[in-house]
Amino acid sequence: MYESRREPLPHAQVAQFAALLQRTIGLDPASIGEKAIERVVSERFAAWRAAGAGGLDPSRASIEAFWLVVNGVPEQLQALIEAVVVPETWFFRDAEAFNALVRLARVRLLDQPFKPVRILSMPCSTGEEAYTIAMAMLEAGIAPERFSIDAIDISGRALEIAGRAHYGGNAFRSRALGFRERFFAPVGDQWRLLPAVSERVRFHQANLLTLDTQTLEPFDFVFCRNVLIYFDRQTQHTAMRVLDSLLAPGGMLFVGPAETGLMMREGMASAKLPLAFAFTRPEGGLAGGALPGGASGRGWGEYVLGDRSGALFAAIASAERAMELATRAATSKVPVAGLSRAVATVFAQRSGSGAHANDAPGRSFSIGLPAATAPRASSDMVMTNAKPAAKPDLLKQAHALADTGALLEAASVTRGYLEAHPTSADAYYLLGVIADAQGEQTEARGFYKRALYLDPEHGEALTHLAAVLGLEGDRAGAQLLLARAARVSGGRHE
Repeated sequence: MYESRREPLPHAQVAQFAALLQRTIGLDPASIGEKAIERVVSERFAAWRAAGAGGLDPSRASIEAFWLVVNGVPEQLQALIEAVVVPETWFFRDAEAFNALVRLARVRLLDQPFKPVRILSMPCSTGEEAYTIAMAMLEAGIAPERFSIDAIDISGRALEIAGRAHYGGNAFRSRALGFRERFFAPVGDQWRLLPAVSERVRFHQANLLTLDTQTLEPFDFVFCRNVLIYFDRQTQHTAMRVLDSLLAPGGMLFVGPAETGLMMREGMASAKLPLAFAFTRPEGGLAGGALPGGASGRGWGEYVLGDRSGALFAAIASAERAMELATRAATSKVPVAGLSRAVATVFAQRSGSGAHANDAPGRSFSIGLPAATAPRASSDMVMTNAKPAAKPDLLKQAHALADTGALLEAASVTRGYLEAHPTSADAYYLLGVIADAQGEQTEARGFYKRALYLDPEHGEALTHLAAVLGLEGDRAGAQLLLARAARVSGGRHE
């Protein structure tokens, strides 16, 4: 047996594996960064060698040999995919999406009294979302025979967990836990989902991008949250065609908070349900996914924001200027905290925008953040044996270090804080600011998105992510985020 240890890999080798993952599951390497991919490949390479490297002579068990194995042995490719796809989910996360589902399902059942409502969760990860859908429907008094739930994921390991339906404390992070008493039975330090719920969901293993939609009856409601953001634009377009083909006439698609701009770009219409992120197919279909308003010559700003588009473009420019200040902080004494103040001035006055994009938390699914920046949450995080809490002033200390330009020290302290508070949106936001100041735009984007997963109304993360998108050329996405930030800022001052 060979020693299992990580080895640094050449950039060219990492790029090879990144391209393979992009072809196979649509993963945009830029969405998680080369460091994350290098970490995953290095760990899988070390594990392969530790397992005997398929009987190869140790001197021949090279990364080149591993590359050939991954391309020739489906189990090795699947193991690589399993390593890069990291499930992060819990029951009743962002309940408004499920509340909206129940309301819409009741209307749907009135329209089709002799046909059950069909619901799809994809990717379903370890099952929490699909089971939450079942619990929400049962809680609403909808009879089991009046709905069906299918759940699809590419990860066999995640589906095994979903099939067992046993969950630890980390799966119960919502504030209201009454559902746990009604639908779960305690088993040691875990909770077992009752058959009345678990039997309502059918799990399947499949790849979203290669799904044969002709074998599936269309669905009335599809949950596909926080996965499209990890695809490049062409793959996003391909995935949207798959999702569109899965929607029944009048069906509803639920996505994540960072994916609303993508929905509008692909021509989907907002259902205008606050905190639900629900979209429908417009009359006449998606027509290839052209930008809305293209035929009439209307720009994105006019379509989404009406007369406020000019002001918000100016806001983007102001946010970009704030980012320029931050990127110079690593080599000058400009305080990083100035970035927060500079961006905050963008929304000193409430905009009153008429934007209609839904603002709701999305799917609980993330891909391969570097271990140093995404500490693993222990299964007892919410239980009585949770880790000792970090000092309450630790995050303030990190902010103070960042203000003085001590970025490495500030990042280290922030990560220490995250070990005890793995769901702190403020901590991930601060890591994003630090990454911005160091010129690491890809990493910054990932941290801001992580903050928004945890707190969709985090105004600073919204504005900073908007600035990143603006610099990357995604003006539409930047405008939508800025409009959301303006509403958040206005709502908090009412």
